[in-house]
Amino acid sequence: MIRAMWWLVVLSLLVPLAAGAQTPRVQELEQGRPWAAYFSAEGGAPQAVVEALGRARHNVQVQASTLGSPEITAALVEAHRRGVAVEVILNGRRAGRSASVPTLARAGIRLLRDATHTVGETNAMVIDHQVVVLGSFSFAPSTEGSLLVMHDPTLAGRYSENWQLHAAHSERYATKP
Repeated sequence: MIRAMWWLVVLSLLVPLAAGAQTPRVQELEQGRPWAAYFSAEGGAPQAVVEALGRARHNVQVQASTLGSPEITAALVEAHRRGVAVEVILNGRRAGRSASVPTLARAGIRLLRDATHTVGETNAMVIDHQVVVLGSFSFAPSTEGSLLVMHDPTLAGRYSENWQLHAAHSERYATKP
C-alpha cells in the first residue's frame, strides 16, 4: 500500500514535467506571453506566419519588399477564401517580380505597388487589428532574418495607420488577362 502511494506521488510529480518537455507549437498565445521571436526559415519563421494567418478572422494588411513563400502565399489565399479581407502592398521595383503576385491576383486579393519607396527592409503584417508580424524575414522561401509576432492592439493600430498611409500613394497592380 505504501509502495503504491509512493508511485502515485512520483507520477504526479513527473507527469507535469513530461508535458512541459514537449516541443512547443508555434502559437504565441499558448506560450503565455504577448510576443514570440523566430529566426530564419529553419527557425520557424514561415510556420509562425502561416499559423498567425490561419487565426485571422477579419482582415490582414501586408507590406513587404517581396512575397514569394509558397506556404505564406497559400495561407493568404486561404484567409481570403474564408472571408478575411486581405490587402498587400509590395515596395519598390522588385515588387512586380514577386513569385506570389499572379497567385494572389487570381485569388482576387487587393495588390498595390508602392513605387514611392523603392526599398523596404522591414516586412510587416497586421492581422485583425490585434497582431503585428514584423521583421527582416522577407516572406520568401529560404530567407534569413528575424521575425516578431506581437499581440498588441495599440501597436497593431499604429502599423495599420502606417499601412494606410502607404496604400494612399500606392498604385493598384494591373493584372494581365
